[in-house]
Amino acid sequence: MPKYMLILRGDAAADYSQFTPDDFGRILGEYAAWAEKLAAQGRLHLGQKLTDQGGKVIWPGGPTAPKKVTIKDGPYIETKEVVGGIYVVTADSYDHAVKLCEGHPNLTFGSIEVRELDFLGGPEKLEL
Repeated sequence: MPKYMLILRGDAAADYSQFTPDDFGRILGEYAAWAEKLAAQGRLHLGQKLTDQGGKVIWPGGPTAPKKVTIKDGPYIETKEVVGGIYVVTADSYDHAVKLCEGHPNLTFGSIEVRELDFLGGPEKLEL
């Protein structure tokens, strides 16, 4: 059965200062409840929040300098969205994976990108 990565995105410029600790607790509970529902169905393989610390972006040197690699700090100020977390789920089809996202609390704050995992012709297994 195919596996899909759900990439949770949010608005990089959003102001969450009006949220109270209780609000954050309620929201985290909604994320946990969604994940627990999929776990109970045997569909959830991984669910992780990404840290809020900036990451690194690795750029190849290109055709004129193929061995040169550039590492830059990120995310960048011009970024309009940030990736805040990921899930890996099993679904019957791409459309089913999209349907599984219905009601996800991230849709209140941003978007979810759905991508099928490609195991490059090998067995569909996920080891982390």
